[in-house]
Amino acid sequence: MNEPGKKKTNQPLTFSFHYQDAVKVNRSIGYDAEDSLAVLYDDCIARKKGNKAVLEKYGFKGNPKDVGKYLLFELKQEERKNPKFLPESVLKNKNKHRQEVISNTLIYIFLTIVAAIVFIPILRVAINSFKANGEIATNPLKLPTAETFVGIDNFKSGFEKSKFRSSFGYSLFITVFSTLFILLFCSMTAWFITRVKTWWTKLIYYVILFSQVVPFQLVMLPMNQIASTWKLNNRFGIIIIYVGFGAGLSVFRYSGFVKSVPVEVEEAARIDGCNPIQTFFTIVFPILKPTTITIAILNVRWIWNDYLLPNMVLGTTIGKTTIPVAIQMVANGSYGATDYGRMRARIVLTRIPIIVFYLFGQKYIIKGVTAGAVKG
Repeated sequence: MNEPGKKKTNQPLTFSFHYQDAVKVNRSIGYDAEDSLAVLYDDCIARKKGNKAVLEKYGFKGNPKDVGKYLLFELKQEERKNPKFLPESVLKNKNKHRQEVISNTLIYIFLTIVAAIVFIPILRVAINSFKANGEIATNPLKLPTAETFVGIDNFKSGFEKSKFRSSFGYSLFITVFSTLFILLFCSMTAWFITRVKTWWTKLIYYVILFSQVVPFQLVMLPMNQIASTWKLNNRFGIIIIYVGFGAGLSVFRYSGFVKSVPVEVEEAARIDGCNPIQTFFTIVFPILKPTTITIAILNVRWIWNDYLLPNMVLGTTIGKTTIPVAIQMVANGSYGATDYGRMRARIVLTRIPIIVFYLFGQKYIIKGVTAGAVKG
């Protein structure tokens, strides 16, 4: 402990050994004089980063962290006396480490700014959902006060007026079954066209790729006419339409992953007596789990948030359409005034299922995104 009245210094504790003792240990192992210093410096840096196994080989008594700090302090003191004291390899590592620290710091600052830009608007929507409608229109960026705070009144009125329960059921039904059919049919299609090498499977694959570059606006009017002619303008028919629009990207992602699955695994299953359907569902499909969850998250987010397709196919009847359409339809109050409070409350309510689903599947997202990127 420091004595009263004395200034605290940054000099570490003094031990009964010095860096020369550690150098002797490295020399005894077989390192030359220059490499012994380099190894010691690396060991001290590793100890500073928290590697518990480092410095124990020197046999010094005391807290290894304090030992590493003290030895590093000694080396830096010697370097101040003689700038050429440390080997060139150590100096290069020091410069590299310093550059890594600077670059990582800049990356963290940049990502923090990006996260703030993305998160702040979402936070503002959540905060405004607890404010009076007039206050949102006049002071959208102001925090709620005792006079403008309305509690959960916006949520209650928004839930009742928009027939939220019925719209939520429509959105849930369409999203769940559309996603399930996309996962089932697209995984089987990708497996088939990847394993069966014929000219027409290649043609199917290229047609699927081409479908991804066709904008929705180009086909929405013919699609709307076909939906009306074939009676697809209901919650069951729109599932078929969603499967068609979602097949392109899903088959493409599944195909990339299936190429990385060893064919020998499927051959072993066939030798054991499995037919193609059994091979797919018992061997191949479980292996596709990371990509399946990633594709499921992408499609759930897309279908749950989609406004244009349900608006065209299902119409705007509140209670018989999806949540995004219902939110837009009930946003207008009397005389065309927009009820911002109820709108934001309904937006907050609709985000909860997506956030929960994402949290449960997030550990598979990175693995699923990179899966199939490199063909083995």
